[in-house]
Amino acid sequence: MKTLKILVCLCIILGFTVPVKSQGKQVERPFKGTFYAVVIASSGAVETLSLNGNATHIGNFTGIMYFDKSNIQVDPVSHKITGVKIYGTIVAANGDEINFGPNDPGMVITGPGPSGIMSGITKFTGGSGRFEDCSGEILNTGIFDMGNDYAKWTSEGWIEY
Repeated sequence: MKTLKILVCLCIILGFTVPVKSQGKQVERPFKGTFYAVVIASSGAVETLSLNGNATHIGNFTGIMYFDKSNIQVDPVSHKITGVKIYGTIVAANGDEINFGPNDPGMVITGPGPSGIMSGITKFTGGSGRFEDCSGEILNTGIFDMGNDYAKWTSEGWIEY
């Protein structure tokens, strides 16, 4: 009889337990990460990059990023490049995904040649798993080396999920 009472109590307790996703309340959290990207393909004005790194709330990750240069503008004096759009998907170690771009303000790239400094804002636009309806914004600062087809940067901002 005691076992039956315990089972009934457990059923009642479990009946009140609801998955976090169904509660509908998203929480804004700080986000920091380090990213490394390598060009793996190029088609016209769009380069495809393989991503990996580590970030809060997702741990070690992989992903894909598209670097769209179709609307770039180069300042003839400062040689700053603006109008670069990025978009893609970050995949957490457990398979949950975070989508980003393409409606970001864009990247600003400065440098004397095939390498230099990049900065810009990236916006999170949903995903899968616990990031299904996520949003957020991160500021990216780093370096690129077009001669060797790679970039690395750090990011800081927020994510809401």
